[in-house]
Amino acid sequence: MSERPIECSQCKRPAKVIYKEIFNDTINCTEMCTECPVLQAKLHGDVSKIDKKESQICCGSCGTSLESVQMGQPLGCIECYIVFNDFLINELIAADAIPLALQKKLTSQRTQAIHIGKSPDQPVDITLSSRLASLNEALNDALKRENYEQAAWLRDQIKTLTEKQK
Repeated sequence: MSERPIECSQCKRPAKVIYKEIFNDTINCTEMCTECPVLQAKLHGDVSKIDKKESQICCGSCGTSLESVQMGQPLGCIECYIVFNDFLINELIAADAIPLALQKKLTSQRTQAIHIGKSPDQPVDITLSSRLASLNEALNDALKRENYEQAAWLRDQIKTLTEKQK
C-alpha cells in the first residue's frame, strides 16, 4: 500500500520543499509547496505578511482572505467574485482559460463583466458566420493542445454548418 503524499501545511497542495527554522535549540520543520505564499514570504524575509491578518484583502461578507484564495481554497460567497476580481482574471489568463478574443476585450474594457456562453433567461441569436469563426478558433486551440477527439468533433460541427449554409 502506497503512502499518502505529503501535503503543504499551509495550502494542502503536494509538498516539494521542507523548510527548517532553527531558533536557539529548537528546530521547526514545515513541508510546503513551491508556490506557497507563506514560503515565499519566509524566503524573501517578509515575515510581516504572514502574521498580519488585518492588512489582507478580505471579503466583507464571508471573511475569505486573498491569501486563502491564492493557496487554492474555494471562494466563500458571491461577493468574493467581486472582491477578488482582478486576481481571478489574472489567474484565468495565466491558465489560458479565457479565449484570446475575450482577453483583448478585457485589456481595453476592464470594467466589462466576463461571461462565456448563453444566459439561461435570454436566448442568444448567433449568426452563422460568427458561429463558424468561434468553432474554427476552438478547433485551432484543440489542435494546439493536441486534443484530437475534441478537434474531430469540432471539425464535424463546422462541416454540418457549412453544408447548411449551401
